[in-house]
Amino acid sequence: MSRTQFIEYRGRGFWAHDVSLGVFLKHLIDVAADHGAASGSQWLTEAIPTWRRVAVISDFGLNLNGKWTEAQLAAFLNLIDDTCASLDKRDGISVDEIRSWRILNDVGISTRGMDMVRIGPVVQLGRAITALVNGSLPAAPAGTWWLYGIENGPGTVRKRSDAENVERPN
Repeated sequence: MSRTQFIEYRGRGFWAHDVSLGVFLKHLIDVAADHGAASGSQWLTEAIPTWRRVAVISDFGLNLNGKWTEAQLAAFLNLIDDTCASLDKRDGISVDEIRSWRILNDVGISTRGMDMVRIGPVVQLGRAITALVNGSLPAAPAGTWWLYGIENGPGTVRKRSDAENVERPN
């Protein structure tokens, strides 16, 4: 399983540390489930199962729906803001708490041996998703992708050349 997952929206994207993305998506799912139940939003009800899979299976990337309406995008960005605000009240989340989460059937997030997940990088990742969707994410330095969800981030990872015959994950 990869330690990074690609996040893509309308042909643009960046890489994220899988543990941070899993923690972020768990909290986004909680916020979205409450919102979706209250509003009867079918698009949100359809998105949540995908977010569950991406949160626990590092081999999947997060491909955000490029066909959402402006109203759906605005609602999605509000959910991210609410999620970040909720997370930002904490310094970190213990591994014991993370292990108690059952996100997809009876499966949770792999913490990759971490003792605690610091919230700063998780919130920074959420804000990067917002910037990706609203078009304000700056271009990464030449030959690199942004990497979010890491301590002292964002960082960058080298793009592989065509000669290496490696494709971006879907």
